Amino acid sequence: MKNNILLIILGLAFSLAAFAQENVNTAQNSEQQSEKKMLVAGTNLPKRNLKERNVVPYPETEEADVVWQRKIWRAVELSEKINHPLYFPTIETNVHKSFIQTLIDGIEKGEIVAYNEEYTDTLTMKDIREQFDAQDREYVDEKLDGSGDTTIFVKGNFNWGDVKELLITEEWFFDKRYSQMFVRIVGICPVRVFQRAITTADGDEERTSEYSKKQLFWIYYPDARKYLAKTVCYTSKNEAAPMSYDDVFQRRKFSSRIISEGLSMNNRHVDDYSRSGLESMLESERLEREIMNTEHDFWEY
Repeated sequence: MKNNILLIILGLAFSLAAFAQENVNTAQNSEQQSEKKMLVAGTNLPKRNLKERNVVPYPETEEADVVWQRKIWRAVELSEKINHPLYFPTIETNVHKSFIQTLIDGIEKGEIVAYNEEYTDTLTMKDIREQFDAQDREYVDEKLDGSGDTTIFVKGNFNWGDVKELLITEEWFFDKRYSQMFVRIVGICPVRVFQRAITTADGDEERTSEYSKKQLFWIYYPDARKYLAKTVCYTSKNEAAPMSYDDVFQRRKFSSRIISEGLSMNNRHVDDYSRSGLESMLESERLEREIMNTEHDFWEY
């Protein structure tokens, strides 16, 4: 009887040991498979999966704690070197998309909503294509032999390089609870800069040397953060530390100038009361200093 009990105990011990070893092997295999999935084609180095990132929430702010607030409008010139991560690549690659490409993709997928400037109406992809001058066209071509006309369909394409400027609206406020000045981006608008075209006497379009600017659409940034946080932006400095477009805006990794402020007389633009480009730049810098000085004035020592 004792021998039978001893055999049963030994059998259970061997079974548990085999089961534990199997679990260890399974865990190791799963880890190896996950590491293989993280490898990027063309390299043997693992990369962080940016699509799994979550949006970092804003600190909680109570209305009663806000003792000062101002609305600011900014212009971001994408031709500046520091703003190149928002402009390139103008030709889509397998890894990177420009900021405007990311916005259009998000709108097509329903992840981002496009609005007009007042945020009262939403815009469809058809409306955006018209703003971008990328709608499909058809032409009637007369055959040389006189046998009739041929209709030619030309698919519209987005010229991503035309978006050379961004407009940003943001709220600056001082929170006495934290004794700190905060900024929240409210909306972003891509601006298309293109050569003007005139219609000749023959009915053909001819481009001129003059340039025009057109606001394409506005996005409500707090709602778009979730999608932008999972999209990697172009960088030529360090591929081991990729940044998302949400990182660029939250870390203020861009250069801009103030073009207008809230509660100004008749909502005037800085250029409306500046006589030259230099005066406009100096006025923008003065408004920047005014915000910083306001924060210092609220501090208690």
